[in-house]
Amino acid sequence: MRDIRALHPQLQQKLSELQTLCRKNGLPIGIGECLRTIQEQDALYAQGRTEPGNKVTNARGSTYSSQHQWGIAADFYRNDGTGAFNTAGSFFEKVGALARSLGLGWGGDWKSLVDKPHLYLPQWGSTTAELKRRYGTPDRFREQWVKHPVFETDRSYTVTRACYLRTSAGAKSTNLTAYHTLSDAVKKKCSKKQGYAVFKKKRTFRLVRTEYVGKNVWGQMKSGYWVPLVYKGKRRVNTNIN
Repeated sequence: MRDIRALHPQLQQKLSELQTLCRKNGLPIGIGECLRTIQEQDALYAQGRTEPGNKVTNARGSTYSSQHQWGIAADFYRNDGTGAFNTAGSFFEKVGALARSLGLGWGGDWKSLVDKPHLYLPQWGSTTAELKRRYGTPDRFREQWVKHPVFETDRSYTVTRACYLRTSAGAKSTNLTAYHTLSDAVKKKCSKKQGYAVFKKKRTFRLVRTEYVGKNVWGQMKSGYWVPLVYKGKRRVNTNIN
């Protein structure tokens, strides 16, 4: 299946960010394989074993052993007209490095059956063992997903509620941004509260990247500071046209 909308919402977000980052670096990519059924995964597992072809996976579909079955993985391909899986110029290694910079796992780092087109959310490990232990089946896992909107990077947003600026994603008391450390440009959009910077309501910012922390979504501004995009189930920003 190639429908990115069937994937975990955090992976949808990360793939959108990665495609933007890759374009900026002259490495255009497309997204291919996304969610897989048991039957699709078992058919791939049979390849090179009971069916013709080379081995392409060690993951059985009937045991929910592929990250694709859990919606936390997708495969990318080269989209510059030179061949979808042309490895010239270390294309896949360069994309893998960019993916890692966004917090994604890359199958090119695996030792057994290296999978250079493979990207995944790494918080459950590089296999599905933890997912199976915690949830049992992919269907039960999907029931736990928090359905947040996908926020496009390199786009302007307006905050609908004043919020503290953070030095890192998450609402920790230790990551509040001291007002005096702000540049003059950022200070114009902020007020000072007990020595900390508060981003004013209706002020705009350019979104660089996002991070999921629990059920909340945090966005990093061009200035490097973080604001809540979704907090306690409520969206805190509006999308601008540009």
